Amino acid sequence: MKTKKEILKMSQEDLDNYKWSDDLDAKENVDGSNCSYCYDCSNCSNCSNCSICSNCSNCSNCSICSNCSNCSICSYCSNCSICSNCSNCSYCSDCSDCSDCSDCSICSYCSNCSHCSNCSDCRNLKEKKYCICNVQFTKEEYKKKMQELAGNKLI
Repeated sequence: MKTKKEILKMSQEDLDNYKWSDDLDAKENVDGSNCSYCYDCSNCSNCSNCSICSNCSNCSNCSICSNCSNCSICSYCSNCSICSNCSNCSYCSDCSDCSDCSDCSICSYCSNCSHCSNCSDCRNLKEKKYCICNVQFTKEEYKKKMQELAGNKLI
């Protein structure tokens, strides 16, 4: 990135060319955080393409998250780990495509669930395990159905 002194010496043509330069895209990481292409993040490490995050590590394409690790494409999440495509979740782990969930683990496509684990396509559940579309399954039934559904996905 150019210094103030260097920019003051530039002509309008030089400025027009420089403003599209790659070195303006990456935030300077003076704290040794190893983040790349992050904007307005603080105390993050090894993140990429994130914006307005704090105290996150190994995250990518997240925005307005805090204290998250190993998450991708999440927004407004806090204290989550190994989550992807989640929004407004807190204290979740290994969840995907969830929104407004809290203290959930290994859930997918859930919304407004709390203290749930191994749930898929559920809404407004609390303290449940092995549910699909808010219907309770045994652990074995759940695993069998999830394997069946995974086998039907196009790769």
